[in-house]
Amino acid sequence: MPALQPIAVYAESVQDSSVSLAQEPTVQASPTGDALAGTVGTDADQAGESNDIGVLDGATSDASDNATENGSPSESEIKANSASVLDVDATDGQVDVSDDKSESAPVLTYQAHVQDYGWMTSVSAGELAGTTGKSKRMEALKLSVKDAEGNEISDALSIKAHVSNIGWMDPVGNDAIVGTVGQSRQLEAIAIQLSAELSQTYSVWYRVHTSNFGWLDWTCDGANAGTEGYGYSVEAVEIVILAKDVAAPGGTDVPFKSKADEPAIVTYSTHVSNVGWMSVVSNGATAGAPGAECVESLDTRITWFGGSAGIQVRSHVQDQGWGSWYFGRTGTTGLSRRIEALQMRLTGDAANAYDIWYRVYSARYNAWLGWAANGAAAGTVGMSSGVQAVQIVLVKKGQEAPGSTEGAFKGSEHAVLQGAGLRLDGSTVGAGSDSTVVIGSEDSTKPLKSFALNVNNQACDGSILYQSGSQYGSMPEGVDTVDGGWTTTLSDGLAMRCVRISLSGTLSTTYDVWYQVFDGNTGKWTGWASNGLPAGSASNNAAICAVRVCLLEKDAAAPGSTDGAYVESDSTDEVLSAQGHVAEIGWQTASLGTDVTVGTTGRALSLQALRVGAAGSIAGSVSVAAHVEEEGWQNAFVAPGFAGTTGKSRAVQAVRMNLTDELAEQYDIYYRVHVAGYGWLSWTRNGADAGTTGLGVQAEAVQIRLVKKGETAPATGANACISMPVLSYSAHVSNIGWMGAVSNNGFAGTQGRSLKVEDLRLSVSSSISGGIKYSAHVQDYGWRGWASNGASCGTTGQNKRLEAIKIQLSGDLSKYFDVWYRAYVQDYGWLGWAANGAQAGTVNIGYRLEGIQIQILPKGAAAPGSTYRPFTDIPVMPADQFAMWQKANRYASSTNWLLLVDTSRCRVGVYNGNSYNWNQVFYWQCSPGAWSTPTVLGEFTVYGKGYSFGHGYTCYYYTQFYGDYLFHSVPYDQGTFNIQDGRLGQNVSQGCVRLDIQNAKWIYDNIPYGTKVVTYR
Repeated sequence: MPALQPIAVYAESVQDSSVSLAQEPTVQASPTGDALAGTVGTDADQAGESNDIGVLDGATSDASDNATENGSPSESEIKANSASVLDVDATDGQVDVSDDKSESAPVLTYQAHVQDYGWMTSVSAGELAGTTGKSKRMEALKLSVKDAEGNEISDALSIKAHVSNIGWMDPVGNDAIVGTVGQSRQLEAIAIQLSAELSQTYSVWYRVHTSNFGWLDWTCDGANAGTEGYGYSVEAVEIVILAKDVAAPGGTDVPFKSKADEPAIVTYSTHVSNVGWMSVVSNGATAGAPGAECVESLDTRITWFGGSAGIQVRSHVQDQGWGSWYFGRTGTTGLSRRIEALQMRLTGDAANAYDIWYRVYSARYNAWLGWAANGAAAGTVGMSSGVQAVQIVLVKKGQEAPGSTEGAFKGSEHAVLQGAGLRLDGSTVGAGSDSTVVIGSEDSTKPLKSFALNVNNQACDGSILYQSGSQYGSMPEGVDTVDGGWTTTLSDGLAMRCVRISLSGTLSTTYDVWYQVFDGNTGKWTGWASNGLPAGSASNNAAICAVRVCLLEKDAAAPGSTDGAYVESDSTDEVLSAQGHVAEIGWQTASLGTDVTVGTTGRALSLQALRVGAAGSIAGSVSVAAHVEEEGWQNAFVAPGFAGTTGKSRAVQAVRMNLTDELAEQYDIYYRVHVAGYGWLSWTRNGADAGTTGLGVQAEAVQIRLVKKGETAPATGANACISMPVLSYSAHVSNIGWMGAVSNNGFAGTQGRSLKVEDLRLSVSSSISGGIKYSAHVQDYGWRGWASNGASCGTTGQNKRLEAIKIQLSGDLSKYFDVWYRAYVQDYGWLGWAANGAQAGTVNIGYRLEGIQIQILPKGAAAPGSTYRPFTDIPVMPADQFAMWQKANRYASSTNWLLLVDTSRCRVGVYNGNSYNWNQVFYWQCSPGAWSTPTVLGEFTVYGKGYSFGHGYTCYYYTQFYGDYLFHSVPYDQGTFNIQDGRLGQNVSQGCVRLDIQNAKWIYDNIPYGTKVVTYR
């Protein structure tokens, strides 16, 4: 193979300085005689060992290192950029380091790996490594330090690099690669440090050329050079080792730029009435239209690379009052409602580094109001005046406001409350606006699960903070909802049992907040609590239906008695609290007492979940497990957990309940289930199953009683839980004998073997009282008597076929279940399903029963399949008859009869029934018209009859349906009953339809005038 020709890699000069060409490198030969220049993609490339070898034209083993869009750089292009920077004019930031070359000075060389070029020629002593003006990223760098004799100095330095999509990589040492090769990742910054020994005498100076910024200034001894956070690539570097007493090679002002050092920027835009969204502005510019239209919505953004940052805003909106805090955007669009006041605050690290200042242009005053900051209100409230423009500025902590802060907010003299409640049924209730508000009502059937509060017409800074505790749970400590947020949005069906409310900021120094609750369990209002103290009850049975809140001047007297504001202990007798989650309703209000019912009856709505708790002085709870549609038995839960599911539309089918701890020692728990199709089942107790399993039937309600041991309790029964009976049946088949038993919905008998069933045995086992009985129609015997529970109903050894079957359940089984069955019959195959004693099969036509399928289903459940024709005494209709019957059912007739003539097959069909629903009565041979004298085709009507006609022959019993076209007998010798031409089944007549005389007479006697006649080919 011929040796490849080397091309020298360039070291580009800075700016427009004159350059001198570097000496071209020599080419080293491989052991095979091939040139080794340009070993990109090989181990030599990865190690960067081509210090004295140029990149070869056409060396493409590593596409990411060498390949460019238009191929490798040309030789002239590369050579044209080869230069030394040692003697560049000082105005370019270069220095002549020739005077700093003492015999002991370390010798530095360095080599760059560049996009599309790969490893470039090593350079030294402040020369440029990389490229400028080519938009080529530097991807890796390798430094080598040797002594004056050319010996490598181990651990002479360390270098680290900031790499795109990686960040700062771990430092590497002398003659090692920093960065990446073959990954198309750019260097963005570097930092170089000499060893402790060398750094006593020398400093290492370096600077980088980056995309977009160009040459940055010099830095030294481990400081960062380049950029971070911009995504800008290093394109070239210059590095030099100088004695400690030598000045820097050039300027040192800005060697490194970090995005994190840039100040935060706030951008914002306004949605203005009759205008829409206006342009985005930033950093104190005006957003809106001063002196014109009002702002309806405000959108804000903060950009900062120095840490986490966000802006929360809220607004006071016309006819709505103060809204909730939201990130970024506040107000409304499309409602024509003006913003009247604003509040803003920073979040994250930005809140510790900056103050956010803002002011509004007020329509009322036609002027800018003062600046407000960090959550304080800006604007007006209670004056029916809108904001027309907004300015926002970020100011570093500790610096002054951007302008006057006087009169930033102008509100009413007194604060006003706004409130809303979320009831357990999902409905919301408002409370209006006043110094005192009532959220909810005294209706004990409508408990609250959540509430929200706002302070409107706020003339001073601060917020209203509040929280609620739910049944079976504690009130969260140190976590409060603020200014219009809901205390909870969980759909867990749990009512509030206690609340606390407080104020912050100057609101708390101006006002006291007082509150009391209405407990639906006791039917009474509690005493008044204030300023963060709890109001309500510790009882899990408590259910707050209303909250009354008022603001009073600081230190004013309480609005009423403070006794019993919060009930610490539960001193009531033992009671149950039961709650159901029902389809189309959701969570119901809890039922309280020793006899409680959850769910619904008479509405066909499934019970989907159940929560049962106990309250009183005795320790213990109620454990509930549910058998759920598609899931089976779940694990047991105690309140506030629940048995069943929500949001899945899966019905509870059965439950089991237990008491725990001391409660179980003193009480029993009784329960029963109301089941679709069955109604109330029997009572059971203490962990036994109640409901249904394996039936796919939904529970609709559950009744529960807590009974003290030894006291009167409901009577329990065997039918508390209904499960599918176990059915077994077997068939005795000719030539086989008794076959193996099959179970529910199995097949007993044979198919496709023309073997008759001769006997059947059926049995059923169940916890429900009752059994199964069955009767068979047997060849030559007819219907036999009823057999039951495993007895035979046919014969064996007599070669007698079964032809039909009837099956019934007995006792309580028949109350809860239906038995369905169908017969597989000779010639017919499967007939339809029959149930509960109806006949299945055939009689009077001699067809054998060849198999049977039986299925027990819950009472009232849909049939397991088609119920069309489970029983028949009509033989199977051959294909030609079936085709005519199908055709017949396309027609209507003005009588209960229909006649069809197939002139091709020479057949007449007689049908009885009604329009489009005909049953075949007769199917006869006939002789329609010959091909030369065909029978007329179409739809006609019977309108004439006669005994006979003919000359030289006699045809009897004619029925006229169109002109001279008749039904009549075959021709006889005139005046006799001697057949002259008795051919049937052939096209031989003069156009009439000839029939056997008996058939012609039947039509004559039975088919009324007006009957439809259809002739076709």
